[in-house]
Amino acid sequence: MKQHALIIDVRDQLPWHRRYLSTTTTALLWVAWLLLWRPIMILLGFTDTHHHNVAYHLLLMFMTALEKGVMLLMICAVLLLLWNNFVPYKPKKKLQANTDMDYANHFGLVIQDLQQSRSQKISTVHHDEHGKIIKID
Repeated sequence: MKQHALIIDVRDQLPWHRRYLSTTTTALLWVAWLLLWRPIMILLGFTDTHHHNVAYHLLLMFMTALEKGVMLLMICAVLLLLWNNFVPYKPKKKLQANTDMDYANHFGLVIQDLQQSRSQKISTVHHDEHGKIIKID
């Protein structure tokens, strides 16, 4: 498995009986989902004898939607696989931690005062009227 895969696939790490159980369960769930539509198909088949055009068009629309749904599902799966394999992963750059010298230069402070204040539990920061740090106790 790749380090940064979009789809988590650890089937090769499972023992064979768990892979078999997973595949069988998935197939049974798909069959159950299709069987849930059986009453609608029976109803459409029953109404087909009385209203030929309505049932035919409803069944045609359902089958067209089902066909397009399966095609879109396949296209989506292929696109995800292609994206996972061909789009490179670009990790974010890690920010470099600022040193005490960087902070002292930025705020215009003496580095010894800054280091001493960081080692204390309570520090007092003195500001001028413009909000610039003057001194740290």
